[in-house]
Amino acid sequence: MSSDNETSGREGGSRYADSELKARAAWHYYIEGLTQERISEELGIGRIKVHRILSAARDEGIVQFRIRDSVVECVVLEQKLKERFGLKDVVVTPAPAESRNAPMMIGHAAATYLADHINPDDVVALGWGRTLKFAIDQLPRRSLNRTTVVSLLGGLTRAQPMNPTECAWELAEKIGAECYLLPVPAYADRPDQQVMFMSQRSVQDSIFRAKRANIAVVSVGSLSPESPIANYGFIKASELEELEAAGAVGDLLCQFLDADGQVIDHDVNRRACAFPVQELRDVPNVILVSGGREKAASILAVLRGVTVSALITDEEAAKALLAS
Repeated sequence: MSSDNETSGREGGSRYADSELKARAAWHYYIEGLTQERISEELGIGRIKVHRILSAARDEGIVQFRIRDSVVECVVLEQKLKERFGLKDVVVTPAPAESRNAPMMIGHAAATYLADHINPDDVVALGWGRTLKFAIDQLPRRSLNRTTVVSLLGGLTRAQPMNPTECAWELAEKIGAECYLLPVPAYADRPDQQVMFMSQRSVQDSIFRAKRANIAVVSVGSLSPESPIANYGFIKASELEELEAAGAVGDLLCQFLDADGQVIDHDVNRRACAFPVQELRDVPNVILVSGGREKAASILAVLRGVTVSALITDEEAAKALLAS
């Protein structure tokens, strides 16, 4: 094979054109953190070719502080999702070579989006989840005058990196904002306790501010026993089974939804100490940050039940949403 042919993006069995190949290789290397050997397996090209196209990506300015070139297939998916669901903005990241890296990759894209869309005077209402934690970690630090962050959920009773209260505080610290929390547990033991917790003056003050948010940044959870809600022991395995039997497909703000985005009638939802899902419809800009094929049903439910303005997801979820 001639050296000229080696520069083609289709050399060595790769299914991508040259410009797309460079963007994907750069994404896997700089964002997902894969080795060049692993990238060569994923893209179907030799390791020497991987090294060359990464160098070319740097030389041509594809790799800056952000990966500037969009992957063609992702752009097509973005446009289709906008048209299908009436979304203002969509960001679709390449599917990770390893599914466990999806929250990190989507979080990186969300950090870039949020850096461009959170401005002085904004009131940002914040959910929680692994992907949002990655987004906040990667958000560039800057001071935004008169900005407020409000947590949409109660917290955990012991310190955890993914504690909803910690997520809100970290975001506020990153942008120099005031921060308001819900000083109650994420779930009460009983529905009557939830009513008591949510009626406290300090909680109502935070809810009042959340209702005046112009941006809400949220994520969804699945019914998997590996989800944070199940892992942290918020609900029992038997309750997950009951929710699924009642038609639940996943949760938003610790409230489980059916396929149409309606809150399931179940004690678990009546115990959730959180901003009501129904009231998210009144927030002007709801940014949904979630991905992975296993969360497609949850994402679809939110798109049906809440007016979402921006979706940040990955190829796997995007394709599943469009196939639904």
